[in-house]
Amino acid sequence: MSTGGNPTRKRKYKPKNPPGLERAEINWKEEEFQNFVRDMNFRSEWGAQFPTQNSTALDAPPGYITIYVVFFREGNFRLPMMKFTREVLTNYRLHISQINALGLPRITHIEFICRAHRIKPNFEMFNMFYYVSYTGGFYSFNSRTGGVSPCSTNPPKSLHD
Repeated sequence: MSTGGNPTRKRKYKPKNPPGLERAEINWKEEEFQNFVRDMNFRSEWGAQFPTQNSTALDAPPGYITIYVVFFREGNFRLPMMKFTREVLTNYRLHISQINALGLPRITHIEFICRAHRIKPNFEMFNMFYYVSYTGGFYSFNSRTGGVSPCSTNPPKSLHD
C-alpha cells in the first residue's frame, strides 16, 4: 500500500566480478620486465621470460609458472623461496600462483615477527593466527578470531614502503 511518498525504484543488480586469471592481461614493457629481473637478482638459469603481448597469468609456457610482481614489491617475496613460505604453502596444499596479492605478505609478516624475536617460524604457529580462505579465484589467509590475540594491535593501512 502506498502512503503517497516517492515511489522507490528497483535497481538492477549487476555483480561486479573482478577480472579473473583468464581476463587479466599482462601489459608490461619489455624494458620494465628486464629491469625488474635485474633488480630482483633473478639467476639466468631460472629462465625468466617476458610475457607475450595480450597474454594472461594462465598463459605461462609449459614448465613455467606465473609469479605476480606484487609479491616481490609489496610482499617482500624473494627467490629462492624461504623454507617457511614453502612450508605454509605445502601444508595448505597450495601453489604460489594460487595466492592473492595480500596472502603472501601475511606469511612473510609472521616470519619477520618470529625472526625479530629469534623464534623459528613454523606452520603450526602460522595456522594459529590465520586460516586459508578462497575468494575471487584466489586463496588468501584471514585472521582467526576468538581465543587468539592479534599479531598486531595497529595493523598497516596499506602496503606502500
